Amino acid sequence: MSYHDIMKEVFGLKDFETSLHTMGYTKCDKCPKYSCEGKAFSIDNEEITGVYWFYETDYFIIDIHDFFIKKEMMVDSFPTIKPNMSFSSTYIISANGEWFNPYQNMTSNTVFVMNVDHSNIRFLLHGNHPYFSVGVNFKKNMIEKYLDTPTESISDIFFDTQDLITKQISKLANAILHCKMSSTSAHLFFEAKAKEWLSITLNAYEQKKDIKPISEKDEKAIENVANYIDDHLSFDIPQELLEKIAMMSGTKLKNTFKQKYQMSITEYTQRKRITIAENLILTTNLEIKDIAKSVGYNSHSRFTTLFKRYKNVYPKDLKKFNEQYIPSICCKHNPLEKS
Repeated sequence: MSYHDIMKEVFGLKDFETSLHTMGYTKCDKCPKYSCEGKAFSIDNEEITGVYWFYETDYFIIDIHDFFIKKEMMVDSFPTIKPNMSFSSTYIISANGEWFNPYQNMTSNTVFVMNVDHSNIRFLLHGNHPYFSVGVNFKKNMIEKYLDTPTESISDIFFDTQDLITKQISKLANAILHCKMSSTSAHLFFEAKAKEWLSITLNAYEQKKDIKPISEKDEKAIENVANYIDDHLSFDIPQELLEKIAMMSGTKLKNTFKQKYQMSITEYTQRKRITIAENLILTTNLEIKDIAKSVGYNSHSRFTTLFKRYKNVYPKDLKKFNEQYIPSICCKHNPLEKS
């Protein structure tokens, strides 16, 4: 049975543990990787291998996806998961894929958001790549308790802030990953982290409301700049040229671009280049130094530093891992860790 079929059954049932057992997951009773207060399950089939861990209360589900995607998988149908969650906010540590409704690039160091009540679940995960993430899935009880807001506005709160909260959420995700507490201390810890996750999101939304919106004219100008960068990624583009394209001063261009994309022009360019490089590493036999040059980096050390920053792994390690990968369902196995 494929991972797609398995997860259709898993999320169509209320009891995670029973459904996971039924669909062929193996429970890790003493999983050393994550808190023993959660539940860990391993799986290994033709599409995917790895560990799924979750901690559930009446208000939220914190979960960790620690998988390796063996081959490209398109998921285009899912039963309702409304009984289990309402809004999902996930920090993606490592991934290579696309979500199609609405379109979101599922890539490393990003926050992925899903409105469960209005989502037609459809996504693509590319093969030969880890899918590693930490998320908080907020149940209706928690949304109603802390957000006295119409559903449409709640959706805006999550989607309008996903690019604003990445750095703060990454720290929370890292704390959750390394939590080895048990008993009452673990329960208090996870409750606090779920509330902090929501608090960070709400605070970012309140702060954004105080910022003057970008005019339609300026927004189109900035989109032209981004499109030009996308089409000329391997070139060094002079700041003066971008100012002419946008018809803005240097200061206004930098500020407006950052307001729209939540990152500087430099970071935007770097992220785009590294994502292309990642795909080339995974899908071609080109040497890493040649890939670096093809995306605009003559300095191998500079390329390596940026790749590690944005993808959480060195390019040579990513290539080595995908060449030497041996399927494993052992919950002690983490494809992102060196043995």
